[in-house]
Amino acid sequence: MEADLKIFDVVDSTNDTLKELADEGAPEGTCVLALSQRKGHGRSGRSFFSPGGGNVYMSLLLRPKADSQIDMITITAAVATVRAIKEVLGIDAGIKWVNDIIYRQRKVCGILASMQDAGKISRYVILGIGINVYESPDVPKDLTGKYGTILGIPCDLSHDQMLSFAERMARHIINGFSYFYEKDLYKEAVGIYREHCIMIGRDVEYMSGNSIRRAKVSGIDDGGGIVLETDEGSITCYDGEIRIIWDYMNLA
Repeated sequence: MEADLKIFDVVDSTNDTLKELADEGAPEGTCVLALSQRKGHGRSGRSFFSPGGGNVYMSLLLRPKADSQIDMITITAAVATVRAIKEVLGIDAGIKWVNDIIYRQRKVCGILASMQDAGKISRYVILGIGINVYESPDVPKDLTGKYGTILGIPCDLSHDQMLSFAERMARHIINGFSYFYEKDLYKEAVGIYREHCIMIGRDVEYMSGNSIRRAKVSGIDDGGGIVLETDEGSITCYDGEIRIIWDYMNLA
């Protein structure tokens, strides 16, 4: 995939900016990259706190030709992101099913893939990735104790250094993602996803609709579903939300 980066200091939302470009016919590989967002999007309509100061917010345009490519986007993006964090920063982060990147028990990156479907010919996917690298002095009170950063220190980079760092991270992610996506290597991506998944063997709460149940994670199946052992037996889930019940004697 040939990446075409559109780089901004600040946007309302990289997803919204990219959607405008996609609707105008932008090719696959177009990527909107920003140092901060005013109105970042999270999962289930939530906002995504996106402060400036050395962080990375990007949205990548995908025009998948096959349903199999659509099915693998989130899993593959998570794999590409943890690998990029290792390659660029030298830090081993983990994956919390299905689309969060975790470091030191805090979410440091969110991934959101949204389908825009106007028929099979014109459908496209916007893959949004937001990475919190440096500490921010402006964390909202409702995120206190939840907001995490990879480096855990204030940013000391110049503006040009921040742009260079963000571009380097984005290109690592896009290149890593493209390797699996273009060759349809979903099985290989899932295998690497399992290696980075911090949830296997942990006690969790699984939330789907209005129901919450306790379970232990026994694995990730070949389709990217999470396998849970419950009092009623083994179940495999492909949607819903998982909350880890942390063992504070064994930090991850």
